[in-house]
Amino acid sequence: MLRSVFIPNKNNAFAWANVLFLVLLVVIGEIDARTILFAYFLETIIIGVFNCFKMYASYKHNDTTAKIWQLIPFFIFHYGFFIAVQSVFLFAIFSFGKHSLVKEPFSIIENYNTVIHLDGMLIVIGLFTITQFLKYLFDFSMMKKYNEYKVNEVMFKPYARIFIQQFTVILAGFFIAFSNASIVAAILLIIIRALVDFFLVAIRENSILLDYIVEKSYDGKTSKEDLRKQLLLMTE
Repeated sequence: MLRSVFIPNKNNAFAWANVLFLVLLVVIGEIDARTILFAYFLETIIIGVFNCFKMYASYKHNDTTAKIWQLIPFFIFHYGFFIAVQSVFLFAIFSFGKHSLVKEPFSIIENYNTVIHLDGMLIVIGLFTITQFLKYLFDFSMMKKYNEYKVNEVMFKPYARIFIQQFTVILAGFFIAFSNASIVAAILLIIIRALVDFFLVAIRENSILLDYIVEKSYDGKTSKEDLRKQLLLMTE
């Protein structure tokens, strides 16, 4: 079962491409641990943008009665607030660390402007944007997954994945902010994030891992089909 999680295949190709490219950038000195850390955080914003497109696609093809022009602004506000709160925590860590990247954690716009100008940040953000676009195109649009979910379901889809991602980033932030081992920290962060990605990607329809988790999670109350749908939605 673990082989299906880590061995390169068409399902985890995007995750492997990200890992190899980021490690290459670290090794040649184009980016450091802080760039990697904040790039992963900024990726949550990119994911949110593409989730709006997924909501609209589900509305257009499958859920035309949904109040899409109310739900998308609500999602943007709620999701944006969630990211803003997590940003303050992360900026606070770096306001006390050795690197002193920011002065005031609550100056979110100013701090993000600082982060955007970190060495190699635009390269990494470009990579993440392309990756998310390709995932949207090949894994969602071309697979017609908009026919499988209602708008409300898609709206809350990113939160579980984003919580895991940001929790990992904030924990890594403590080590990076108070450490001088930039290259080691950067590679460790890439590996940790890759492990999370590989497991989430491996939870797919008709996968061994999905069947295993459903069987272990089944408590006789929620049907296995509902559990399967919830897991697929969470990891989409």
